[in-house]
Amino acid sequence: MKKYFILTFIIFLSSNCFINPQNKISANVGYGYYLNNSENSLKVMGDKSYKSYVNYGFSYQRDDILGYDFLFEYNYHKMIKKNVIKFFRTGTESPDIIDTIGTDASLISHNFDFNYIGNIYSYLSYGIGPSFIIVNRIIKTEDSFMEGGTRSLYDNLASSGLGINGFIDFTVPLYESENYLFFTSKLKLRYTHSIWFDKGLRHLDDYK
Repeated sequence: MKKYFILTFIIFLSSNCFINPQNKISANVGYGYYLNNSENSLKVMGDKSYKSYVNYGFSYQRDDILGYDFLFEYNYHKMIKKNVIKFFRTGTESPDIIDTIGTDASLISHNFDFNYIGNIYSYLSYGIGPSFIIVNRIIKTEDSFMEGGTRSLYDNLASSGLGINGFIDFTVPLYESENYLFFTSKLKLRYTHSIWFDKGLRHLDDYK
């Protein structure tokens, strides 16, 4: 996944069609919060939950396509919850616990948003459009839970989903005489629902 993303990003930056006064390319970092995440209802999460996170990404805005402005935005975040489940290892001839092994749960999300851009006034705009996501839910143990280090747990459930997003954006140039450096603040809401899972041998009838 990483090598394809890097290749796409290099092509994206080097293509002549993006070097245009009507285009805007930006890198961004932000704070996100899950109002609701169905992963949190799973027994495997125990008393842990996915809530706040930091995301990183970039965006490309193309203005005046048949009189309309459009934005493509990609962002990424990863959340790790330590020791959501604990395994206890006992001796071969005794029920006494000789070791405890924690299981970590990770959620990795790649989000692709496509938006129509509308202006409220000179520095304030809004956007609305569809979203596509790729999510990897990983359950793993850092240590072996068999004597001799012969077995550990690693399960990666990949999924993809569709949804809708909308945002309010405040952008002002840093210098009045320049039009290529900006300060931007954005509030975005996104709802997505999974449409495909890499099911394998898993039973996912009640999973969403």
